[in-house]
Amino acid sequence: MYGLKQAAVLAFDNLVSNLSTHGYKPIPHTIGLWEHTTRRTKFCLCVDDFGVKYFSKADADHLLTALGQNYTYTVDWTGQNFCGLKISWEYEKSYVDIAMPDYIKNVLHRFQHTLPKSPQFSPHAHVPIKYGVKTRQYALEPDTSPLLDNQGIKYVQQVVGSLLYYARAIDGSMLTALNTIGSEQAKPTKQTELKCKRLLDYAATYQNAYIRYHASDMVLHVDSDAAYLVMPQARSRIAGYYQLLDYPTREGAINGPLLIECKTLRNVVASAAEAEMGGLYHNAQTSLPIRYILQALHHPQPPTPIKTDNATAHGFIYNNINLKKSKSWDMKYYWSRDRKNQKQFKYIWDYGDQNDGDYWTKHHPTTHHREMRPRYIQDT
Repeated sequence: MYGLKQAAVLAFDNLVSNLSTHGYKPIPHTIGLWEHTTRRTKFCLCVDDFGVKYFSKADADHLLTALGQNYTYTVDWTGQNFCGLKISWEYEKSYVDIAMPDYIKNVLHRFQHTLPKSPQFSPHAHVPIKYGVKTRQYALEPDTSPLLDNQGIKYVQQVVGSLLYYARAIDGSMLTALNTIGSEQAKPTKQTELKCKRLLDYAATYQNAYIRYHASDMVLHVDSDAAYLVMPQARSRIAGYYQLLDYPTREGAINGPLLIECKTLRNVVASAAEAEMGGLYHNAQTSLPIRYILQALHHPQPPTPIKTDNATAHGFIYNNINLKKSKSWDMKYYWSRDRKNQKQFKYIWDYGDQNDGDYWTKHHPTTHHREMRPRYIQDT
């Protein structure tokens, strides 16, 4: 029944009932991952797309036979299409490229966006650096530009909705701009509309982005960072760069992002160190279901390395500092210390220019932070 709110859970329960008779069941503590009781087959179910990992043709046919008794399906044996993504496998070269061809082209056509006369290398405006001048960090000036009408509000919300999935799946360099625009979309102003147009100019400049994953030991690594008081109402932004690498990690190793987190810290914190702890706490919690998924796929996970560039936050987790003013920190941050003691996570300190989560906390002049675009996201 179209529009029935319970349709998704009813369809899921029906699928569980139909496939359980053939030995298939959801894997606990994972998102959309299923397994067979005796066969090695695993598959990820996203709405009505199945991404299947099988080890023999007989195992694949067993799953198709089970589905075919109650459902109609099509099969892509090349594994090149999943959830709107185009997957190009290069087994001999030990990497895979993932893209969404023509997606940005269609978005620009939808909004009738005129292509920029000159390339736009940054998805957002930034505060210019004044070298040789000692400056203070002031609060953001209030936006006094006129509010948008209903049509303008719908435009802003549609731009955010159209680019968010693409940014999370392919071009993560857009996430910082989307985080800022998303925080304003309830009551957008003329300035918000200009931010949307600049973001579309940036998307038009890099229309053919793709992301590359190199073969590895499939061990999760996380770089965590935070920016203090960069959002309105005295809030901070946190970010995390999740990637799969070898263990132990080779110096300078980097891979395409499995996930990029770029969020506004909900609670107002009293220091940069507390903001960093908020980022570490969020990224550690986000890592847990990813660890479960990797383990369910038979990729053993040692304590997940989580990198930070804040010595105070690092010292707090390892109980190497005396608690004074930091006693006011939320009790939930002590969860990070407990999970470190349980050896689920290993927190590492490193310099800020070696932290791959840094880019998504600030508005940089261009996207070339640590050669980000050549190393993370390639363009044809």
